[in-house]
Amino acid sequence: MNKKNCVLLVLDKKFLESSVQKLNFEVVDLAAIFMDGGAKTFQVGEKNFPVISFANLYQQVKNYKNFLWLVDGFTNGIEDFRKVKKFLMTFDISEKNIINLEVTEKISPAWLANFYHVKENGADFFATGNEFMRDNLNLKFIPHENGVNLADINQNLQQSYLTAKNIFETVGRGKIKFVLIGLSPDLFFAEESEEVFDFNYLPILSKNDGQADLNFDGTRKNLAFFSKTISTWEEKNFPENTAEKNVAILHEYIKLCRENGAEPVGVIFPVAPAMKKTFDQNTLKKFLQIIYNFANTENFICVDLLDVNFDYDCFSSMTKLNSKGQMLANARLSAILYKMNLVAVDGFCSMTYDYLSSLAQFMQKDDYNLLAEKIFAVTAKKISRKDKIKLGFVIIDSSQWSGDDLYNHFAKDSHFETTIFNCLRADKVRNELVVKDFWRGVEQFKERGLNIVAVDKPNDEKLPAQDVLFFLTPYEFVIPKSFRFNKLSLNTLVIHIPYSFSISVRTEAFYNKAMFTIAWKMFLSSKIGLDVYRANNNMGLPRAVFSGYPRMDIFYSRNANFHFDWKMAQPNAKKIIYAPHWSINSVTKYATFQWNYKFMYEFAKNHPEISWVVKPHQALFFSSVRAKLFSSTKEYEEYLQMWDDLPNAQVYTGGYYQGLFATSDGMIHDSGSFIAEYQFVNKPMIFLTRAGEKFNALGEEILKASYLVDGKNFDAIAETIQKVFIEGKDDKAPLRKDVYMKYLNYPGYTGMLASNFIYKSIADPLKKEEN
Repeated sequence: MNKKNCVLLVLDKKFLESSVQKLNFEVVDLAAIFMDGGAKTFQVGEKNFPVISFANLYQQVKNYKNFLWLVDGFTNGIEDFRKVKKFLMTFDISEKNIINLEVTEKISPAWLANFYHVKENGADFFATGNEFMRDNLNLKFIPHENGVNLADINQNLQQSYLTAKNIFETVGRGKIKFVLIGLSPDLFFAEESEEVFDFNYLPILSKNDGQADLNFDGTRKNLAFFSKTISTWEEKNFPENTAEKNVAILHEYIKLCRENGAEPVGVIFPVAPAMKKTFDQNTLKKFLQIIYNFANTENFICVDLLDVNFDYDCFSSMTKLNSKGQMLANARLSAILYKMNLVAVDGFCSMTYDYLSSLAQFMQKDDYNLLAEKIFAVTAKKISRKDKIKLGFVIIDSSQWSGDDLYNHFAKDSHFETTIFNCLRADKVRNELVVKDFWRGVEQFKERGLNIVAVDKPNDEKLPAQDVLFFLTPYEFVIPKSFRFNKLSLNTLVIHIPYSFSISVRTEAFYNKAMFTIAWKMFLSSKIGLDVYRANNNMGLPRAVFSGYPRMDIFYSRNANFHFDWKMAQPNAKKIIYAPHWSINSVTKYATFQWNYKFMYEFAKNHPEISWVVKPHQALFFSSVRAKLFSSTKEYEEYLQMWDDLPNAQVYTGGYYQGLFATSDGMIHDSGSFIAEYQFVNKPMIFLTRAGEKFNALGEEILKASYLVDGKNFDAIAETIQKVFIEGKDDKAPLRKDVYMKYLNYPGYTGMLASNFIYKSIADPLKKEEN
């Protein structure tokens, strides 16, 4: 290897050691060191280099006329270098051979290692720019196989251009697919720098301390991500100097990329709102106008995130995005790269579901849905090749269970390994009642021979990865962390079956929950429910279908053997269900329990001719204690125990209540989903009303065929119970049957039971291809 003959000129002796450490002695042949105040020699390894004082510089300089002069150790910055350069040029030393070694301090060891990585290994793409680009571009959120971040602190547009030029000269045409060019007003309007390092001399720098860090993960760890504190920012005005030279550089940069078969893409990352206010508006306007001109004249696409509304919870400082902000910004960038055909669908499959959810926030509806369909198709194809597909149901309460029929379809299919993950809710206070109900549900599943995993530590447990996951709740915050969207990869297919009938009128925010937008498939219990979801969801829910309600399939079975052990004080007692809802003080306003819970108990106590089952909503204990109906959960349990102590009443919680419904004579309640579910047994229903209730069209039609009583009117409640349940005057039976046939008889619409419909919708696209 031909070494480069060099001399080192150090203006301040305290910088000597660091200056020498910058040099790669496999490339550099150091002849002498010029410096005042040091020893006569300086040892590096086994070799001593002469140290010559500045007093002898005049006599010695001619001996090194054609050498590289490496100048370092400034005390007055660039001004010192200018003076030294001017002096050396008087001795006919070529300007190109006088190198500002101090500039190399602005070239981080990681950047240098990344630079050589691209030159030696190539890349699909690389990025240049200053610290905005280095810190905010996160390759983990860009779908790619081989990208490298070559942005660095203080890198100006000229340095970015030279970086790209040097790489293209080494890698060759057509090897780089695209280049991300980081832009910002301060970068674009920066003065032309004399501190640009000549890339021809990069080999003289030592690589000993540098290891490739293609995404600058090491740097990013030091940026205090997730910090809720926003650092103060001193007002900064951009220089008013002309941008003509940088415009010319960008023009050459775009031309360079295209000549080498790479598509240039500009990227402007956002800054915190307070910093944006400090921008000089005239300068910013000029900057954006320049970018607009490039877009029109050179078809240069620039992803401008500066104007996107990123709140403070997306930043760790005024210019640095935190992890949340990085995902949102880079997902937006990736969506545009995908539209430009620069990144492939396969790359998205390694992302997480919260990433997919973020795409839905800013992509056009049709674009998002098309991309999502392609991602799911790639994932489904990969999963179908497996000998055994791991399929799991995620529930947070056994009462949400969709029914054994759906589970059994998959359990009997040898292509699937089926599991139920029964999870202790992550959002509720853990008390004895909650834990007892949880384990009772687990035992119910075990007794029926189902493969159950009890997840009682949802925030700590590392749950086994699944290929397909059914979620029966749309509320992400209640499920284990391992199944949440920031952990769950798009290599797993997500399916949603709402655990209840769609009866209520919900807020717009509800219909746009992430679950509905990111699900591969979503199965709705009613046609009206499907229409309501689609009308209110921003993405239109093209992957949602009307399947029917799998929990109700058992009522269509000729072989169903319904059984429930009622407590009978009298042989011919009427069997009535009392099912109070939890929503005492909430956005959903159904519950009347706060007014009538004592009355209902006293009525049951005084009417032994009725056998009662109390089926409280699983969250009633929480809301009733919070509303101060009971002083504690223990007092709530004591209330339920009073019912259990009656000779004609008992309390039933958990799932598998189909037998209870089928063997009953009627229901009195103020719940939501039960409005529709109880119609499948064709029994009369008293619904307790209150102000604030809102129902969709399906709920309204069913309630027309029900007996409505004000939940505060105890006399009316008693009279209706006497008339409808005890005396059997069910005047609304014909209307109830009409409503059922028109709105709820889903096999008449789909031609099959809901469980079979859902199974076929999942199993068919995942069939293993025969060789």
